[in-house]
Amino acid sequence: MPASKPSEKVAPLEQMKQLAHDYQVPISEGTLQQIAGTKGGDVKNKLSAFEEYIKTTAQGLYPTMAKQIAAGIPTAYLLEPYRHVGKQILGEDFEPDFIGDSRHAKALTGNIDPATGRPAPMSLSQWGEHLRTEPTLGWHNTPDGQRRTNEVLENIHKAFTEGPAQ
Repeated sequence: MPASKPSEKVAPLEQMKQLAHDYQVPISEGTLQQIAGTKGGDVKNKLSAFEEYIKTTAQGLYPTMAKQIAAGIPTAYLLEPYRHVGKQILGEDFEPDFIGDSRHAKALTGNIDPATGRPAPMSLSQWGEHLRTEPTLGWHNTPDGQRRTNEVLENIHKAFTEGPAQ
């Protein structure tokens, strides 16, 4: 049985969802369905127009990344180093939600662009420090967090039992 061909009148919703995800643009399911279901135009032109809309929106949301986004590099690709650092620090199960979780969104807005005074992405070292110091992310429960906690406790114990270092 041959695969069914998508209607020429409705843009593929899944492709639009993927574009919004790739460029880290928050958009409701209802809005996507409404855009995808709009009559008129062919699918290819509708997807192309939607992609331009998503890119333009992403450039406004992430102005320090605007040049790369305008060049066609999806925001998700630009955020991959943050995802990688997060997995190194919090474990392989960590999957940041840069759109929906304000603790993760700090990667994009936790710094200040000195030229404009506007929010800017954190450096990777700032992001790593944020991951370690934001208690709700649970770094203290990781093997590295436990090791460092034990080192601090051992040093405190030594200070009380051995007295000051000479």
